Amino acid sequence: MTLLMRSRVLLIAVVIGCLPRPAHAEGYINAGLGISFGSPSAEGRANFAADLGWLPREPIGVEVDVTYAPSFFKNPGSFTENRLTTVMGNVIVAGWDRRGRYGRSRRGAALRPYVSGGFGLMSERVSTAAAPGAISNSHLGVNAGLGVMALPRGSFGVRAELRYFQDLVGTNNGNTTGINFGSFHFWRASIGAVMTF
Repeated sequence: MTLLMRSRVLLIAVVIGCLPRPAHAEGYINAGLGISFGSPSAEGRANFAADLGWLPREPIGVEVDVTYAPSFFKNPGSFTENRLTTVMGNVIVAGWDRRGRYGRSRRGAALRPYVSGGFGLMSERVSTAAAPGAISNSHLGVNAGLGVMALPRGSFGVRAELRYFQDLVGTNNGNTTGINFGSFHFWRASIGAVMTF
């Protein structure tokens, strides 16, 4: 390789090295178990929580949060059908790590506290043997939560959070179950396994 060719290769390498790089984006999937409380209608049984999100090293990302809670409501023995489902689209804002940077530290570990919130669908479905048909509500709801994602090794870690849900337009019309859908709300505490990609 001639001197001129080497100079060109070196120049191209320097130019490529100086070009701005796109922000590092991290997708993540979370699957876990939760428990509901803080509502006079909630039984306090375990439910399932899942999240699919995109959170770059910068502080703001987006996620979809899903709750599926079979036997959510009180007096489950009197119901032939009894479940709650929520699907929420959220904005998530993550905190700094210990060294004042977003994302992973030099050792590859990451501890990211966060807050998130948004709106979506809350769907409640209850039926009893005594009453014909099922009572089904599917309404707009809001949610807000805070938690932490800990990724001690590689792409796998733990996510723990506390989240509040509120039905915005619930109604009690035709209600024979004793459940107050008109002001339906609850808290969900959950912990899960998170994987980034």
